[in-house]
Amino acid sequence: WMYVYVAVDVHTLDLLHIAIFPHLGKDSARTFLLELRAKGYHPRVIVTDMNQDYTEPLAQVFPNAMHHECVFHALQFWHRQFKDAFGHDYAQTHPDIFKLRQQMDHIFQAKTRRTVEKRYAELISQREKLVQAEPRLQPVFDSLARHYPNLVNAYDHPLIPLTNHATERLIRRFDQHYQNFAGFDSLETARCYLHLFELTYRFTPFGPEVQPHLRGKCPLELAGYDLSHMLLARYLRDGTPGLALSGRSAERAEVVPK
Repeated sequence: WMYVYVAVDVHTLDLLHIAIFPHLGKDSARTFLLELRAKGYHPRVIVTDMNQDYTEPLAQVFPNAMHHECVFHALQFWHRQFKDAFGHDYAQTHPDIFKLRQQMDHIFQAKTRRTVEKRYAELISQREKLVQAEPRLQPVFDSLARHYPNLVNAYDHPLIPLTNHATERLIRRFDQHYQNFAGFDSLETARCYLHLFELTYRFTPFGPEVQPHLRGKCPLELAGYDLSHMLLARYLRDGTPGLALSGRSAERAEVVPK
């Protein structure tokens, strides 16, 4: 197994960078972020899942960017912590613990930062008593306190989405392409395929899988680029190659099927 890293513009869904690495970890995350910066990107906000490999490299490569962690992934992570500590059927065997987990969920279901902070303060005020009664809650509360600053920052902030669903949507698209393959001969051939996927994705118009205001345009068009004179954009939009060949080259030309 190897690991594919992706960076997606949350507003246009454009694929800013995609790369594959033999190992998962801080070194790979740092290299990926340096490559992103080398392309000229200087984000104001970066949204990640709960992968802690990003935390230190982000502060080094993009020190002025605000780091936000996906609320959806955070809740999923805490749900797994509860199951690991109290069993998959803890809703029946430990109803008080299940009610506590619902209280945690309720914090991040609020619409405003003020409400989130109020609910969080109410729960944290019970922390010492709850952990004393049930020590297995200690890791959950430690995790909540550690990640809370990078979760609450999205509330009342128009630039920060609550989740990294834009990245997840692209990953689903990538999986649809990749499942037709049985792997690659080498790291180099895998990188060639990623480059081909990047081109195809960025030039292909969105369909009904996205919000209405994004449909009919490709990510590059949504990012503000004029693609009206680009043959690749024309081909991926309507299937016509739009190539003007002459002489002997035209006689041998073959159109690659869509």
